[in-house]
Amino acid sequence: MNNLEISKDVYFDCNKKQLFYNSNDYHDEGDKPVDRYAIVRKDTGKVLGIHSDDYIIRPYAKLAESVNEAVKECVDVDKYHITTKDQVLEDGKKYRRDINFWDDSIDLENYGKTGMHIHGKDERIIPQLRIYSSMDGRWGQQIMWSSVYVVCLNGMVRPDWTFVVYNKHNKRKDITWGIEDFKSGLIAHKELGEDLFKMMQKKVKNEEVSHLFKKTLAGEYARNSLVHFWDHTKANVMKDLNNSWEKYERRYGPTLFAVYQTATDWSSHPVTKGALHNVSRKREKEVAEMMTSNEWRQLAA
Repeated sequence: MNNLEISKDVYFDCNKKQLFYNSNDYHDEGDKPVDRYAIVRKDTGKVLGIHSDDYIIRPYAKLAESVNEAVKECVDVDKYHITTKDQVLEDGKKYRRDINFWDDSIDLENYGKTGMHIHGKDERIIPQLRIYSSMDGRWGQQIMWSSVYVVCLNGMVRPDWTFVVYNKHNKRKDITWGIEDFKSGLIAHKELGEDLFKMMQKKVKNEEVSHLFKKTLAGEYARNSLVHFWDHTKANVMKDLNNSWEKYERRYGPTLFAVYQTATDWSSHPVTKGALHNVSRKREKEVAEMMTSNEWRQLAA
């Protein structure tokens, strides 16, 4: 069995159909074309997006197959235990693919001997390659390396090394990358172990953690809401973060590692009435930005 198998749900074709408007109200005859096109699934007839003429349909399956070929060039796929997860979202409007490399994990049990008391043989961090794309224009084509914390599947994204390539659908050239880019993701994942060890060693105070979240995650989320909901939104975000912080502080002690687990848990498991994948995607970026903030640097110093 191919361990880079692509789900059959990813394979579907689309038509690009021009839109028209009826001009009879203006004493004219017939329908007039406009510079807007509907992207329509051939198999279901679902409209996946409305775009201008410069929008290029890039099938999800083609992107997944191209990445598979790059992985085969830089990784011995027979050596690794690789699993994949394809998510075709909103009837095909969006797509996410995860490729997990289970045999190159950072086993947190190794750090238990230092007195950090990390328990559980299943508690580890593995490298993950993610693919994002969409037909509705919300997500451009994107490929990125990250590291995933296994147990609650928190994404351990380290912004100074994460390999990311991005492409909008109105760009004439297809998304491109180099094989060395893919290799760098696995190398950086190995380096992450040392960073995590430092996080586990770094003690923090509750008031420092609260200040970090107020200035970054909660503050950013409130700024993106309506003005008269600012205080309410910020309070709700802080409540969620505080609840998560209590859980991870009990597990790992008052450490920078627990702070980061709190932030990634918040991004990975949003309580929302909206589309979970949209909210999680947005929050993931905010966590990466938090790690480049002055508040984070001060906490980690």
